[in-house]
Amino acid sequence: MACFQSSSGKRRSSESPNWAEMQSDILDLIFKHLSFKDVLASEAVCSNWFLAANSFIKSRRQQPHPIPHLMRPSEDQTKLSSECGYCKSENMPEEFSESCCIGSSHGCLIFLDERASPLLFNPSLLVQIQLPSINSFLGVILVEKAEDGEYCIKYNYQKHPLRYMKNLRQNFIHKGILSSDPCLSINNYRVVVICGHEKKLAFCKNGDSCWTEIHGKHQPYEDIICSSRNQLQLYALGNNAASIEIWNFDDNIIPTKRMEMELCFPKKSMQFWKDFGDLYAARFYLVESTKGDVMLVVRFIGELVTEDDEAVHEEDLLTEEDTHPLVCPYKTLLFHVYKLDFDQKKWTEVDNLGDEALFLGGNHSISVSVSSSVLEYYCKGNSIYFTDDYWDRMNEDYLYGGHDMGVFSLEEDKVQPFYEELRRRPVKFQPPPCWINLSPW
Repeated sequence: MACFQSSSGKRRSSESPNWAEMQSDILDLIFKHLSFKDVLASEAVCSNWFLAANSFIKSRRQQPHPIPHLMRPSEDQTKLSSECGYCKSENMPEEFSESCCIGSSHGCLIFLDERASPLLFNPSLLVQIQLPSINSFLGVILVEKAEDGEYCIKYNYQKHPLRYMKNLRQNFIHKGILSSDPCLSINNYRVVVICGHEKKLAFCKNGDSCWTEIHGKHQPYEDIICSSRNQLQLYALGNNAASIEIWNFDDNIIPTKRMEMELCFPKKSMQFWKDFGDLYAARFYLVESTKGDVMLVVRFIGELVTEDDEAVHEEDLLTEEDTHPLVCPYKTLLFHVYKLDFDQKKWTEVDNLGDEALFLGGNHSISVSVSSSVLEYYCKGNSIYFTDDYWDRMNEDYLYGGHDMGVFSLEEDKVQPFYEELRRRPVKFQPPPCWINLSPW
């Protein structure tokens, strides 16, 4: 066998490369050609690879938000076209088709399983993380699901000794969010929920065996978001958007309150509610813009809406010839947007979002900049993309529910549906579609 000799005539022994000492810039070039799952697995090679892979994943995560995907039931259930015309859509995992989705945050879906126990599911990695049961925290002794889908929940106090409900999200857990991506912060991520009849706040962190209450004073809470722009903070919107609480999450066991503000409800929305409140329901959302502004979005849902997008009273649908009213499902018709003025401690109206698009619903609210031509292909700026989260009425009819989704243009002041099929007929979505930020790979 041939061998090599150096210029001095000495035989050079062959040496195997030391992969553990590979430079980080070379590893970055390799990671760019790997899937997210493979880069994550690279962390287990050695300490050097762990640091390089972890840094690479963080750099990808810190890039501007990708356009969220619309997670929905399988097309066999909905019979809708595969493309919604405004954004990419993905099928909900079949194993969760009977579960209740209570949130979507940082690349994970948050579900309640058959026993009403919360769990995290990452659809990119197909990883499940079981969370502590919240039953004892809410005073629940027993949760049973009947064949018709209704839940029997038995409490250990006399106020509500026994309760039946079809939708756990209506009275059990109203919303769940994550403070950070569990794939990047395995040891310090938090899950925060609005829960119980009182709509109070609770959280748990990795490794906890139970939930801990966050003792705010403005319950029932309307919405929550987590921000990591400066330090990890929780923003909680109080009853009827009349207050904001800001909590710091650090290494302490219990979060500390940084600030709270009493706020007046915006005049524009208040006037609309005085004029048309008997025709509409209202929902409130917090969202952090890409510029760091804290915004309030008020969503007005017509209780009975005709094919001409007119909110009407039920008696308006009755005639002498036909005493059976037409099927007129609820439908979102209008949004108002405001920005929090920290100095003046008030909401100021926003009439133009510029190149930003908001994604709202049962998910952790998201704002995305769509200034690049690639992103503009999938969605438009100065718009609000929304999914159905009207839990109080979602299961009242077998013909519809989970259907109320579309895009609202602030410039045109009107709503367009995602799917043309929804213009012609109501559809039942179970579970309702939701937004999720998938892996940047």
